[in-house]
Amino acid sequence: MKYTLIGFFLLLFAATSVAQNGTIHIDEEPSVRQLMDHRKALNFESKRKIKAWSVQVFMSHDKYEAIKKTEQVKNQFRHLNEDIDWFYSDPYYRLYTGCFYTKIEAASLLHQVSESYPNALIFKNSEVKPSDLR
Repeated sequence: MKYTLIGFFLLLFAATSVAQNGTIHIDEEPSVRQLMDHRKALNFESKRKIKAWSVQVFMSHDKYEAIKKTEQVKNQFRHLNEDIDWFYSDPYYRLYTGCFYTKIEAASLLHQVSESYPNALIFKNSEVKPSDLR
């Protein structure tokens, strides 16, 4: 009985493993193509903003302190090859770096930065252009 079952499974496997040649014809509705073309156009708009993960390195009420700290961080983390910039979000000037699709990628950068800046944190950045993402 055992050999019969093994033989049956081998025969079934051999029958399903034979390749078949053929052609596939797909009929696409015009409305689907229009929708996809519209989505592509939206994705390549230059002024479009998307959400991404970034690391906030520093935060201050003083604009000049944020600018000074930006230069300091750029000199300190040249090996990261990241864009380091600041923005104003009432009432603070925030210094951030990195634009990532996933939070795990941002966590890797946070680990590198947190030795020098223990108050650094990961945040969802909604002011990112698609070309900024890596």
